[in-house]
Amino acid sequence: MGLFGCALVARAQGREADTRGLLVPLLAVSPYVLVLFWMSTDTVPVAGRPLLALAVGLLYLAVLSVRILRAAYGFVRVRAALAAIVLIIAAPWLLATVDLDTRLWVSNDSQEAQDPDDASAAEPLLYDQPARIAAAVERVIPGEHGTPAAFFLGFAGDGDQAIFKREALFAQSVFTDHFGSGDRSVELINDVEDRDSYPFATVSGLQQALRLLASRMDLDEDVLVLTLTSHGSREGLAVTNGTLPLLQLGPADLRQALDESGIKWRVLVVSACYSGVFLEPLKTDTTLIVTASDAEHSSFGCEDDRDLTYFGEAFLKDSVPTTPSLEAAFRKAADLIQRREGAEHLEHSNPQFYAGPAIRQKLAGLETRPGRKPQGAVTVQR
Repeated sequence: MGLFGCALVARAQGREADTRGLLVPLLAVSPYVLVLFWMSTDTVPVAGRPLLALAVGLLYLAVLSVRILRAAYGFVRVRAALAAIVLIIAAPWLLATVDLDTRLWVSNDSQEAQDPDDASAAEPLLYDQPARIAAAVERVIPGEHGTPAAFFLGFAGDGDQAIFKREALFAQSVFTDHFGSGDRSVELINDVEDRDSYPFATVSGLQQALRLLASRMDLDEDVLVLTLTSHGSREGLAVTNGTLPLLQLGPADLRQALDESGIKWRVLVVSACYSGVFLEPLKTDTTLIVTASDAEHSSFGCEDDRDLTYFGEAFLKDSVPTTPSLEAAFRKAADLIQRREGAEHLEHSNPQFYAGPAIRQKLAGLETRPGRKPQGAVTVQR
């Protein structure tokens, strides 16, 4: 289609104008234009005003096309410039109509290409999850009546990358030291390499785990620490485990699950891109929320050769163990993340923090309990 468009423009320029002469400057500038457009799509002005951004983009391409024609042929005929502009304006709608898949490498996601083990085992695996979650919660030691205690629930949503499993398990060890929640911890983890050690992280599994944990908590006194880690989007948290058919976790789903459980005191830590989408829907006077980014930006460091994400490393590893409170830990982590992203020339993720007035007072008692003091760095276990 690109070659055909260049041929039309060259013919409009004149019979002596060959297509090859136009292709050289066009292909020379294309990588820079593609990178510019790709990077700009994740900026706030473009996301907030898509129609204006489209108009500006088309105007830029129109001006650029005239410059390319001049570079190719030394002068520009009006009809060639008009032909190029018409093709530029028509291209987005034409490409959308044709709906071409332009990726060079495309995995076959058809039913025939699915792992036969996944297909045959999906139903019994999912059917077995309620019993496994119940068994995991059964091992949780209830808190002592009259003494506020912290309970921990980890949720590693993406089973294709082990970094999220590592981060959820590391969070458990960190909050065990911070709140003493070691015997009151449950993990829901998706891991395509290990589907036996932990119950799956699913929306229904989260609902059940919260409901069962609530039955072992003093709902007027005890605090739940819920850590969620995965890939994210503006719709919520990614939940995947191979080819198993799983629902994604949105802010409304999480709020509903927490409300239905009856758990009042909540500490929520969400490590994912665009995790700020969970902030507003989850706010209550009895909730503290920490997110790895705001609702408009990505967070970083989810490569599988890392132990933790950038946020997990800054907040869980470098800040919570060395500060007296989660609020102080967030301030330290946010500064560490901002400096790291600046040094690496990344668009800032803007981690978010919220604490209702009631949860501030509640955590002040837990975080200053006798015998607790900030510890040194904690080691990540692979």
